[in-house]
Amino acid sequence: MGNVLTVDIGNTNIVVGSWDNDELISTGRIQTKRDYTEDELEKEIRVCVGDDAFEGGILSSVVPEITDKTLNAIEKITEKRPLLMGPFLHTGIDVSGYGMQKSDSLDCRIEKGKSRLGVDRIVDLSAASALNPGRPVMTCDLGSCTTITVADSDGRLIGGMITAGIQMSLDAEVLRTSQLPQLEAGMVTSILGTDTDSNMLSGAVAGTGLMIFAVADRIEKEYDLTDMALVLTGGLGKLVLPWIEHEVVYEPDLLLKGLYEIYKMNSEK
Repeated sequence: MGNVLTVDIGNTNIVVGSWDNDELISTGRIQTKRDYTEDELEKEIRVCVGDDAFEGGILSSVVPEITDKTLNAIEKITEKRPLLMGPFLHTGIDVSGYGMQKSDSLDCRIEKGKSRLGVDRIVDLSAASALNPGRPVMTCDLGSCTTITVADSDGRLIGGMITAGIQMSLDAEVLRTSQLPQLEAGMVTSILGTDTDSNMLSGAVAGTGLMIFAVADRIEKEYDLTDMALVLTGGLGKLVLPWIEHEVVYEPDLLLKGLYEIYKMNSEK
């Protein structure tokens, strides 16, 4: 397989990856802006991947304002219409138990009264399942929000959780109080802080890691998911690793791996 361009649009960053024969050869990050023009997106993506030639591309997006523009930009770069991550692509993940209905919309709308299932979460599961064949998997994506998504050993989506992300939690404490300081997320070495700053960081960082550990343990027992693989991703994922007393793998490029696996599944079809 020749070079493949993978692009994921998140709420904070657009992550770009170039693949050659199953190897991720380059990556880049672009700040997500909802007013990008098509030409600006093409220029930014080219900066990330250089002058490589591509056989095709695939896009995942949770920001509909720039989805079509990015599709067009990728098409200019690859000279082929890219795949768009959505409910009609084969992903290796069975989402029928989540109540998803077929739709031609990107956000994968499901039954009325239920929330939307972000396509990035399906991509995470697809990658984690490919990395851990035959095992149930729990993915934790630590970005703007912390999302937890679980599939059984047959690739059936069981469900998940969403909570405020580490940085979002710190930001919210400033917005909703009068005296707490603005802090940037960072490494925490002690569960108990000795001043206000370290108290806040411990609560956000160590608290998230301990939550993930407790949730993984509870899910394994409650859903009888023996030998469940725990896979972390997202820019803040590495901060919580010391606080998780569970076999865990940190894959910073999990979304790109998932997009590449999905591209292969669908191009072969």
